[in-house]
Amino acid sequence: MQKELYRLMLKYGFKPNHKLDQNFIIDTNAVSSVVSLLKISKDDVILEIGGGTGFLTKELVNHAKKVIVIEKDNDLAEVLSTEISAKNLEIINDDFLKVDISKIKFTKITGFIPYSISSGIIEKISSSSPAVLVVQKEFAEKLTALPGFENYNAISVLAQTYGIIKIHKTIKRGSFFPVPKCESSIITIDPKKVHKSQDEKYNLFVKGLFRHSNKDLGNSMKMAGVTTSAIKKINQEFIKRKVKLLDVDEIEEIYKTL
Repeated sequence: MQKELYRLMLKYGFKPNHKLDQNFIIDTNAVSSVVSLLKISKDDVILEIGGGTGFLTKELVNHAKKVIVIEKDNDLAEVLSTEISAKNLEIINDDFLKVDISKIKFTKITGFIPYSISSGIIEKISSSSPAVLVVQKEFAEKLTALPGFENYNAISVLAQTYGIIKIHKTIKRGSFFPVPKCESSIITIDPKKVHKSQDEKYNLFVKGLFRHSNKDLGNSMKMAGVTTSAIKKINQEFIKRKVKLLDVDEIEEIYKTL
């Protein structure tokens, strides 16, 4: 795969864009693992976040009914459209975070997603469809972190509110070009049936609480702008506990009380 990457770079005159956080996968086993975990059926329409050089895309079009790739980089969108002639491939040359994916029909999501916008992507997709993603290893650990752990934060709560997240495999740094500073992980996200869509007010509430995660709940809520009368409605067992010690179910219960 590394030789193929070099060929594409020479042919199309591009190089990894650091501003777009581009590290291209060059490990066949990693691509195969993602495809295997997706469990693609002939009826699946796969939404791929950032097709990059198309190494994963080429595998997806061989298994799925349709593949829709959202690729922000103009040069890479050209590479994808020129190198992959599959009739079941649609390429959207746009920023994934700006695209209204509610208007796109798909059954599963995948991608080697940029580390710098991982939180935004997870928040956007976690209640939509099953996903298999490659993310920074430390970020994967944040998504699955439990209350009381140092890396338990707002994105941990939001991800676990809307989906069931599992870490499946570590991908070594040398599996990418250029070599990133950290290892990556393959994760799966299975949306919880009780949450068919995102609750933006809840999302803002969680983010507000975790700006002061070391404070007790009562003080954190005051600092987040929650009124005293609303705070009085909360179960007193929670009020004096630190935000970072509250689990997802407890935070949801608190929110529903308001």
